[in-house]
Amino acid sequence: MENKITLLAFSTFIIFLLISCISNVDTEKTAFVHSCTSENWDVPCHQVVDGGSGKDGIPSIENPNYSSINDIHFLRDEDLVSGIKVGNEIIAHPNIIMFYHEIVNDVINDISITFSYCPLTGSAIAFESLVNGKSTTFGVSGLIHKNNLILYDRLTDSYWSQMISEGINGEHRGTSLATVKVVEMTWKAWKEAFPDSKVLNRNTGFTRDYTKYLYGEDYMTDNKRILFPVHNEDIRLEPKTLVHGIRTFSNAKAYPISGFSESIQVINDNLGQMEIVVAGSSSLHFTASFERKTNDDQLLEFEAVKNSFPIVMKDQENNTWNIFGEAVSGDRKGEKLTPTNGYNAYWFAWADFFPGTEIHLNF
Repeated sequence: MENKITLLAFSTFIIFLLISCISNVDTEKTAFVHSCTSENWDVPCHQVVDGGSGKDGIPSIENPNYSSINDIHFLRDEDLVSGIKVGNEIIAHPNIIMFYHEIVNDVINDISITFSYCPLTGSAIAFESLVNGKSTTFGVSGLIHKNNLILYDRLTDSYWSQMISEGINGEHRGTSLATVKVVEMTWKAWKEAFPDSKVLNRNTGFTRDYTKYLYGEDYMTDNKRILFPVHNEDIRLEPKTLVHGIRTFSNAKAYPISGFSESIQVINDNLGQMEIVVAGSSSLHFTASFERKTNDDQLLEFEAVKNSFPIVMKDQENNTWNIFGEAVSGDRKGEKLTPTNGYNAYWFAWADFFPGTEIHLNF
């Protein structure tokens, strides 16, 4: 029986790779293979399942190639890209490429960076790829926890949760990774905001159809298409609602991206004892969040700046700030706000990882 279930899981994954549109999956009726063989995990062992691809079956990109904005022609205006800024280097990663690879290992301005995207949970998270102070690279383990990517590092073979950004098995169990701010938006918004940025191109070293989404474009909107079990179901929002979630050690709050106005909207808020600001736009499909206290312990109040994207807000001191939390004019020019531990994800996944999350609905 176990062999049959293993074959079913593997066959299902192969079908996902061969076609771009798959039939609805009822997670209550689908069998999955649990992959824990010991209790040496920081997550419940029975929640770790075999995704069917095997270790490195989904190949990470080790030597990324980039093009200028003007040389990218395969993206539609409505396609999503997820970008980072390291020093003065700004790089966009098209989600449609990341569906097929999930991980890009890179060195940017002499800093080892791993960019990860989990297509099942809709979460893009980047971090400095240092383990014990040593640079490493990460790969796709082939294991899944709560529908989310489990990475492994090639230095110690420890397993890491993407959405928790922490080691969950192995030598670095309980170790946190230093994250790098990621902003997601439409391709149209990105190329207008960052015309001089670099974009991950299709020269990945692999043959893939980067014009089609691996699980079908409807996976991103079909609330019935959840491929693995959900352990903490929360029906306050539709499962595939994309939210900007922010968490601390004891609190979590989610902001549905569709709730923001079409123009830039700014929310001064708090999460427990932490004062935060969240900026977003539903038409640009963009959100970013930061702590409102500055390094000199001043609490800033922000309001939206219209028609100046990527500048999105100004404070009561008349400084203006961009989507990476950088002051671009005013007395604080050159200062940076502290990013929150926030990122975008599908609601079903965020609520599964962080049950009891407060939802901000008063837009």
